Amino acid sequence: MTDKNLTIKDNDYQNLVKDLKSLIDKGLNKAYKAVDNIKVQTYWQIGERIVREELKHKDRAEYGKHLIDNLTVDLNLRRQFLYEVIQFYRVYPIVRALHGQLSWYHYLSLIQIEDAKKRLFYEKKIIANAWSYRELRRQVGNKLYENTAPKDLEATFQTKLPAVRRQEIFKGIYDFDFVPSVETERELESGIVSNIKAFLKELGEDFCFLDQQVPIKMDGQTHSIDLVLYHRGIPCVVLVDLKNDKLDSRDIGQMNKYVSYYRRHRQYEHEKDTIGLIVCRSAGRDEIVYALDGLEEKIFVAVYKVRLPNDETIGRAIRKL
Repeated sequence: MTDKNLTIKDNDYQNLVKDLKSLIDKGLNKAYKAVDNIKVQTYWQIGERIVREELKHKDRAEYGKHLIDNLTVDLNLRRQFLYEVIQFYRVYPIVRALHGQLSWYHYLSLIQIEDAKKRLFYEKKIIANAWSYRELRRQVGNKLYENTAPKDLEATFQTKLPAVRRQEIFKGIYDFDFVPSVETERELESGIVSNIKAFLKELGEDFCFLDQQVPIKMDGQTHSIDLVLYHRGIPCVVLVDLKNDKLDSRDIGQMNKYVSYYRRHRQYEHEKDTIGLIVCRSAGRDEIVYALDGLEEKIFVAVYKVRLPNDETIGRAIRKL
C-alpha cells in the first residue's frame, strides 16, 4: 500500500470519526434532555398525587405529616425529596406551564423564589441565555433581579423566544425506528403518518403536521408533495419529499420547483420563505454539494435509518478500522 493510499485512508477515517462523534454527542445530548424532561414530569405527578391525597383528608390536621412519614419508609424516599416535589407542584400547579428547556435542578432553585414575578424573570433568562442551573444560582445570589432597572425588567417580561435559523432545525440523519420495514416510498409515507407524533418528535421542537400528498398544478399536470409541515420558530412551511432510495440530483431539481411554487402562490406575507427537506435512504456527499450549489438556504437533505446503531456497536466498528 502506498503512502498516498494511507493518507486517503487516514483522511477518510478522521472524517468517519468526526461524523460518528457528532452523532453520538447529539444523540446523548438528546437522550439526557429527554430523561430530564421525563424526570420533571414524573416529579410533578408525584407532587400532585400527594397533595391530592392530603386534600382528601384536610379535616385531619396531622394527616399530612403522618403521610410523609409513612411514604419515606414505604417508598424508601428522602423526606426532603417529598417536600420538594410537593412544593414543586404547589408553585407550578399547571403542568403545561413547565418548560422543556428547564431541568429539575433549575426548578429546585426556582421554587425557592416566593415572588412570582421574580421567578418568571429568571425563567425567561434561563431560556433566553441557556443558563445552567449553576449559572441560575449564581445570578440569583448576585441579585440580578433586584439590580435590573425597571424598564429592563419589563423588556424581559415582554421578550419572546428568538426566531430560529433554518440551518439549525435539520439533522443529517433521522432515526425512523418507529416505521416498520418498507419497500416503497408510499409505505414509508404511510408508516410516518401512522406514527406522526413519533415522526415530529424525531424532527425536533416546533414542527407541526399540515397535510400529505398535497397536489399542485404546473402546465396542466398535477404533482403531489409527500408531506407538508410547518415550523413555528422560523416561521415557514416545510415541504418534505420522501425517497426510499439513494438521492438523485433530479430529486433536488423537483424539490426546487415545488418550493418555488409555494413561495409564489401559497405563502403568506408574515411567513418566511418556504423551504424543502428531502429525506432519502442514502446520499453521496458530492451529489449533495454540487446539486445544491446555490440552494443551501432553500433545500436541505437528510438520510433516514430504520434503526441507528447503539454506542457499543459504533465503538466496535471504530476499533475494527
